[in-house]
Amino acid sequence: MFNVKLYNKSNSLQKTYTIKYLEEYKNMINWKKDSTILDIGCADGSMTSKLFKELIPNCKTMTGCDINEDMIRFANEHYASERVNFTTLNIEGEIPVQLREHFHHATSFYALNWCRRQETTFQNIYDIIKDQGSCFAIVVEKFSLFDAYRNLAKTEKWKQWVIDVERYTSPYHDSQDSLKEMQQLLDKIGFAIKKLEHKVIVHDYEKQENIKDALMAVVPFKIPDELYDDFFMDLSQEMQMFDTKKYNFKKSTNDYFLNVQLLVLYAEKK
Repeated sequence: MFNVKLYNKSNSLQKTYTIKYLEEYKNMINWKKDSTILDIGCADGSMTSKLFKELIPNCKTMTGCDINEDMIRFANEHYASERVNFTTLNIEGEIPVQLREHFHHATSFYALNWCRRQETTFQNIYDIIKDQGSCFAIVVEKFSLFDAYRNLAKTEKWKQWVIDVERYTSPYHDSQDSLKEMQQLLDKIGFAIKKLEHKVIVHDYEKQENIKDALMAVVPFKIPDELYDDFFMDLSQEMQMFDTKKYNFKKSTNDYFLNVQLLVLYAEKK
């Protein structure tokens, strides 16, 4: 689904704001000493490794999981160690018995929005963590990328490649009140919500090459190599239009900016 090496060199947005929000929440999150942590949707493993080394130094072990086998293979080759490991796991699927109530904490950054079955996803997270354990997550809510996918899927030029776009659109993208939806979902499952808020990222990639790499690293469609540059130009122009007209951002892809609206949450297992 994703270009692993391209993702590895272009995920500055994810790293920058993951660190920023973890710092904001550090006095609230009760990281248990010698704890075990599951990082859900770890992708290439670089952020998981950075978290372990720099931000959560007291944890005993950290496990990164992802549904993408290529990502997990890359992570194990480049970031695995005695106390950091990576495994393939579908957080929307059946959770192995040995993982139930296995971890003290679960984290997830820009990944849970890929899950269409949100209740199943968060129920599985609840079941994976121990009593008094916690979940810290950053979930993409609204993003002009999703609007652009929908528009390009309707064009003669791109419709044969840009398919099944709703699969890659956040379940909160069209919501009128995503905070309320998330609160009701977490309450239903049994989480004690400690903090849940809406955030907006406005990230400057500084030059076209950087923003191109960042976007194309996560594009899930099999665009032919000879159409790669053309697709990026059409995609970025659609995003520019939605950012400025629908979301009222002052700068967008033409200025090498990405604008992403997020849900950030911290919840504990009662």
